[in-house]
Amino acid sequence: MAASVRSQSNPNETLNQITARLASETDSAYAACPFSALSRDYFSRFHRNPSAKPEKGEIAIDQTWKILLPPNPLPMSRLMAKHLAEFLAQRMMLHLDVIPPATSAKAASNKKRIMLSESGGGDPAVSESFSIDAEPGRIAVCGQNPEGLRDGIVRLVDLFGFRGAPFLPMGKQNYAPRLRVRLGVTPKFGSYKDAVFLGYNAVFIGGGSLFELSASNAIPELKTRRVKGLLQSSVDAAQKAREYGLKTYSFINTRQKFSGNDPVFQTHPEIRGALTWKADGDYVLCSEHPLVRQYLCESVRGLFEADPQLDGIVIIVGGEGFYHCFMRPYGVQKGHTNCPRCELIGAEQVVANLCNALATAAREINPRAEIVAWLYSAEHVWSADRAQEGFIRNLTPGTAVFTEIEKDEYQLKPDGVRKHFWDYSIDLIGPGERARKQVEVCADVNIPIYMKSEPELAFEAPRLPHVPCMDRWVDRAEALAACGATGAWVFPAFRSNFGTSASEVYKFLWWTPVAEKERLLQQFAARIAGETAGPHLRRAWQFVSQAIEWSPELPSYYTGPYYLGPAQPMCANPQAALPDVFYGRYLFHAEITDADGLKLEPTFVTSPTGNVPVFGRFYRKMAHLLKQAADELAAARALVPEHCRLTFSAEDSPIRWFYHTARTEANFYESCQLRDSLLAFAATPDHSEDELTQMQSHYDRWKEVLSDELENAREALPVMEHDMRLDFYYGSDHTFSHGTDMIKAKIDLLETEINVFLPEVARKCGLMN
Repeated sequence: MAASVRSQSNPNETLNQITARLASETDSAYAACPFSALSRDYFSRFHRNPSAKPEKGEIAIDQTWKILLPPNPLPMSRLMAKHLAEFLAQRMMLHLDVIPPATSAKAASNKKRIMLSESGGGDPAVSESFSIDAEPGRIAVCGQNPEGLRDGIVRLVDLFGFRGAPFLPMGKQNYAPRLRVRLGVTPKFGSYKDAVFLGYNAVFIGGGSLFELSASNAIPELKTRRVKGLLQSSVDAAQKAREYGLKTYSFINTRQKFSGNDPVFQTHPEIRGALTWKADGDYVLCSEHPLVRQYLCESVRGLFEADPQLDGIVIIVGGEGFYHCFMRPYGVQKGHTNCPRCELIGAEQVVANLCNALATAAREINPRAEIVAWLYSAEHVWSADRAQEGFIRNLTPGTAVFTEIEKDEYQLKPDGVRKHFWDYSIDLIGPGERARKQVEVCADVNIPIYMKSEPELAFEAPRLPHVPCMDRWVDRAEALAACGATGAWVFPAFRSNFGTSASEVYKFLWWTPVAEKERLLQQFAARIAGETAGPHLRRAWQFVSQAIEWSPELPSYYTGPYYLGPAQPMCANPQAALPDVFYGRYLFHAEITDADGLKLEPTFVTSPTGNVPVFGRFYRKMAHLLKQAADELAAARALVPEHCRLTFSAEDSPIRWFYHTARTEANFYESCQLRDSLLAFAATPDHSEDELTQMQSHYDRWKEVLSDELENAREALPVMEHDMRLDFYYGSDHTFSHGTDMIKAKIDLLETEINVFLPEVARKCGLMN
């Protein structure tokens, strides 16, 4: 019997206990997963091609070469030279000495050297640009500044990696970044080195609850919320990141609210702000009250006093995160609040006042600091206009805007489908109308704006470690670089970064000269799967990219066939009780429910959503295209060289799972339509011969669909068994049963539905089984 969620977790666990347990279990499972190598060490994706030979016009580096440090190198340059030597030794089987500065001048007169320079390269007018100049016996990597040298070494590694050998074409090429700030995260189990080699020059560090980080004594009752040592850990992390010249931003929230009888309100009743979410909900502190304003500003100033080099703080001021009196107030319409003080001022001004005050406090310590306001869901919660123009025009220097490239847009598709991008998607490349307007307004008032994209996830297929539609990710990378934003912030909002090909491909579009798309993707596929299998992988990516066009909607978080895929029960009998294995806890519901009383809820749906006949046809087209992608990979499998097995398999299992998921979606939509017509037919008497003939056809087709889904589930089971990244059990903000247990239970259900329930339906309808 399949294990149930009740047997896997204590129903009396608190939210924090559940989260901690799942994090520990996920880490252990991922550590044992072979694909963790890709996020643990960026270099693991590269291999020397044993059959590679230097071509005419190429320089071949051999064991007699050396790496020469620049004169008086910064520690960052030493570190990057060390990583270059590690890459050559570990992946190219080439051990080169790094010559220390004291001997560099003498060694520079010798042939066969990779010369590193912190200046003199790239475009003198473009910070962090660089050049790579290759001639016989000499390769020079020169940065416009030290950060340019850092990025030049990253590009050199990629050039060797694409070639599969330490060979480089002769000639000089200048490179310039297209985005001033490229923010990412360290991949799971990885380090800041990996963030740098993924092409980023900024990262998030530390952060958390401002109440826990604060050193302000303005409101003594809040001292109990402090966490000793938390602020220092953020500072330590930032110092590590700066070893690589990375800009550092801290993500801060005030999610922890206050009950109506909290001691802080007993002492200071006047600072009580809005009641949130529900009639018996919690309250926020009113940011317009002088004492609260003092506390918030002193708290932020304290973060910069502890780390004066911190580049900025990021706060979500839209629909969650950093609370103010217009964020989720109970019992009022959008744009209003139940806080009398703030209601008189208005949402746009209150939120801007908060950001401006925090920016002033931050810049008292670091004159270049930024308070970055993330406007996630502001349109739906408090903003008077889609683009938050009124808010942006109230901002003052020291603030910045952060927005999503595709969120809250609509797209018209065939058959009248109007798809709403209410969250992250790779269907709409972007920027959307809202994001374009925000870029325009920010440019007009000279406020920086950063554009958000997920690196791997899209809610067309949210269980995948990455959605392998590389054509679309390349287009997204280009859109981010060309949209006019100050920077691109590409980080996962819902889970860890798995260091996949999708998270890597962005950087190839973020420097000039820009690689030609098709040539890039062919080279990329060949690097991942080998030269012979590469064309099959390239075509598979094309089919997946085309399949995304037929995705008709973004369904609700983590529910039903788009998320469960082949684990979604078909619910042939919609009244039948399902085993506990199909129930789970949605941890993100804690915002509006009792955090210690999260109840088991169904992870499945019993009926499809949307325009069912049309959506069903869309999913069938998706399944058809994804079947072609899976077939390409099947043809490639025997052609993949041994040294590419890991990187190829990291593409293979997500594409196969995506195919099985779309097949389930198509089967579910068709099955439910057939089910409903047959059950309605069985409930009515006196059927004509024509009706019986039609229903017999429906019944036969229903049986075919359920039988196909049984085959689909059986084929999908080993795919999940071999890739823990697909298992819903390891979802970050929900706790389900293991996906393999759910699929096994679904198979048992299908066998019973086909062999027991369907014949009973046929009997009631007067049909042949």
